[in-house]
Amino acid sequence: MKHLLLLALSVTLLGCDGERLDPIAAAGPIRIAVLPDQARDILLSQYSPLLDYLANETSLEFELAIPRDYADLLDQFDAGRVDLAWFGGLTFTQAERQSQAEPLVFRDVDLQFTSCYLTQFSDTRTMISQFEGEDFSFGPRLSTSGHLMPRFFMEKEGVYPEQFFASLRYSAGHDQTAKSISVGTVALGVANCVIVQTLLENGLLGSDTIRIMETTPPYSDYVWAVSESLDEHIKITLLDAFLALDASFPEHREILRLQGANAYLPAASENFAMVRLAADRAGLFVEDSEN
Repeated sequence: MKHLLLLALSVTLLGCDGERLDPIAAAGPIRIAVLPDQARDILLSQYSPLLDYLANETSLEFELAIPRDYADLLDQFDAGRVDLAWFGGLTFTQAERQSQAEPLVFRDVDLQFTSCYLTQFSDTRTMISQFEGEDFSFGPRLSTSGHLMPRFFMEKEGVYPEQFFASLRYSAGHDQTAKSISVGTVALGVANCVIVQTLLENGLLGSDTIRIMETTPPYSDYVWAVSESLDEHIKITLLDAFLALDASFPEHREILRLQGANAYLPAASENFAMVRLAADRAGLFVEDSEN
């Protein structure tokens, strides 16, 4: 993978049904890729414990890849270089349409996900309407929580960003959006609420520099999806491993905490109907989009 950072994780352990899966039958390592929505070092520390867990629940080898951007993740999945991907709602619906991606699981929080509008801590304004003529930051263009759904909800309220704000920026990740607000580069921005809360809890974002002004209405977001061509037994093995994560066990609780979740749930294509509607309205499906 020319543009990907690879982290190899290789073990042979028990499968979900107590039998040992044959690594040769598994046709090589399961190639995993995740959205590059935060800095690389943060992503590695966040996902490595989850992949260690998956390795200890299956007899599969894993390779973790961090694409250079959202479009690269879609390209790698479409080219068959990724077996299991952590998509946002928009990138999933794009991969589903273009590459027949199949939803596997999502976090419990993804059923009622929200985006957070952020201002500087000292800013006392409480509504988007008060920021007319200010500089504004979305997240990446292909981000569901950092662009698509906030735009969808703003436009439903008659706020058209290109006309309403003095300037628009598109950051490379949610952490960058938050930073641009904390240092005053823009007056208002929108980011993934789970990531914002994690940054605050971990001290990577100062609670005295930034404030959550309001949140969007809820929508479904984020999903682990698999390639249509992946062996069915492997799909079931992966599904069972995710669903077996139980917050009542301390070792599982930490893995889930790093993922911003309390549990994983089976995911279905229909969970993303609102995202498809927003994407259709915005013309952001793969064939119409640029990164």
